[in-house]
Amino acid sequence: MKYLFLLGTALAVSTPVMAQDVIEIADLRRPDNDRTDITVTATREPTPITQVGQSVSVVTRAEIERMQATTATDVLARIPGVSTVQSGGFGQPASVFVRGAENAQSLVLLDGVRINDPGDVGGGFDFGALPIGQFDRVEVVRGSSGVLWGSRAIGSVINFITARPTEQWTARGQAEYGWRDRKQASVSAAGLVGPVGLTLGGNWLKGDGFSAFNERRGATEKDGFESKSANARASIEFAPGLSADAGGFYTKASYDYDDTGADAPNLGHKRDTLGYANLRYEGLDGRLNARVGYGINDTNRSSYTAAYGPYGLYESNGRTERFEGQVSFAPVEQASILVGGETEKQKFDDNYGAKDSTSTDSLFGNLTLRPFHALTLNGGVRYDDNADYGDRTTFSANGAWVIGEGVDAPVVRASYGEGFKAPSLYQIHTNIGYNALRPETSKGWDAGIEMPFAQGTGRFTVTYFDRKTRNLIDYVTIDPVNFTGAYFNVDRARSQGAELGMQVTGWQGFDVNLAFTYLDAKDRDSGTRLARRPRTNLYASIDKAWNMGLRLGADVSVGGGRYDDIANMQYVSGNAVVGLRGAFAVTDNVEVYGRIENLFDEHYELVRTYGTPGRSAYAGIRVKM
Repeated sequence: MKYLFLLGTALAVSTPVMAQDVIEIADLRRPDNDRTDITVTATREPTPITQVGQSVSVVTRAEIERMQATTATDVLARIPGVSTVQSGGFGQPASVFVRGAENAQSLVLLDGVRINDPGDVGGGFDFGALPIGQFDRVEVVRGSSGVLWGSRAIGSVINFITARPTEQWTARGQAEYGWRDRKQASVSAAGLVGPVGLTLGGNWLKGDGFSAFNERRGATEKDGFESKSANARASIEFAPGLSADAGGFYTKASYDYDDTGADAPNLGHKRDTLGYANLRYEGLDGRLNARVGYGINDTNRSSYTAAYGPYGLYESNGRTERFEGQVSFAPVEQASILVGGETEKQKFDDNYGAKDSTSTDSLFGNLTLRPFHALTLNGGVRYDDNADYGDRTTFSANGAWVIGEGVDAPVVRASYGEGFKAPSLYQIHTNIGYNALRPETSKGWDAGIEMPFAQGTGRFTVTYFDRKTRNLIDYVTIDPVNFTGAYFNVDRARSQGAELGMQVTGWQGFDVNLAFTYLDAKDRDSGTRLARRPRTNLYASIDKAWNMGLRLGADVSVGGGRYDDIANMQYVSGNAVVGLRGAFAVTDNVEVYGRIENLFDEHYELVRTYGTPGRSAYAGIRVKM
């Protein structure tokens, strides 16, 4: 019965056509169905999707609510080319692998400001404690974006975007309750106070959780969690074309965790504080745009491992400060140029005496040509000068060609990009007395076609990608008796594969999403598969809405087997997880909803020995004004 259900769901979502690249921006279409979908992350400026040669996925607020997502990983796991793993429940370490790239090889942004943690082992971002309730939109650019975004943007750029105010005040609130006493509440509002535009939001999430060490292996304790976060943004126009904005984001999470292959009374805490400010100018009838900005990201991480007694506390602090400026100018309709410069300073310290800092100065430029209306070509170059690892020049090129006219015209895309990632401060300090590391570098390309259908309500996309990475950094044990080691450039990797996707939005009351990825990610020296990357990954969902206000939906996630270690000695089997959901609009402004996750109580692991949720149910209410 279980597998008949899975097969039926897959057939149902495959019926309209085969698949799509999940460019989920239907909410931005004009009433006349003209293709005016916009992305910001791909080019650092608002750009129609049809003029972007890279693979871009956008998830809107409407889609977040429809899937009843509560965390960032809930959203990202539904995108082609993306796989996620978490060492237990909410608050536990979570990694996102985009096209096989390491978690630390993805640049993570909040409203365009970097939130990667300089105190993280690889300088990456831990997605484990990031709720999604405060965000209005998520954009993911797959493939290298190193020319425009710099170090760490080897695998992707992921941008979480909050709402922007309009002349009419809007507000929404949400509360839900469910399995193991999990409670969540979120609120947000946006509008004008005189000449000032304001956006405010907050989120609270708390629950008993489940054991990080797999309960089906004998664990009995629950690893609970609590998260509190808030965001704010203000903008004002001083004069025609001259404006400023500033904002911030704060989150604090605490959680219990296990890390010894058994129940353990360990405690963890995370605190992230982000602030930014921008001064903007627009002139010459929109042909000239300039911006100067400042951003700061301050993080604190602490963990207490009970087995080590008074020596079990580890605390680290990281800070990134960044000044940047950019100017774009379109002398003619067929051409535009973007140039910019950045300077970034990072600091890191911990309670064991580690203390280090570094800086990077960068210049970049991008030329856009439109030789005729349907063709857009982009080419860019970047120069980075790192205080510890010298300079590096990277290049990129991409193009998009719309074949024909109208909303059903196919789009052919292709891109080439190079990436550069300097070693993290944690890795640098750990290596004192051993060896000098070299930066990780990459070269990759992709090509694909997008086939719209059903008057623009549906899109099918197939994309092939290939990326080679050199000088991958990994930890190597030097003294197994005293458990000491260092980081070395040990690997060359290659990730290649294909992404298929389909999305249908509002077609006769149906919303359909299908995302399938085939990934061949290997160490080029040993021939082994990269750890924790499944060879195949499938997500499929279907929702049906009726005029009475009722909406019902189902989804299935099928993850292939993976190895938990680079030596390919520890294999983790694949899984198939089914969910059901429903919502009913009581009034135009009030909606009640509920869902069942892991309907068939699938027993599985994503990280060896770490638990995943069993069958669970949640119910909630949303209010909009």
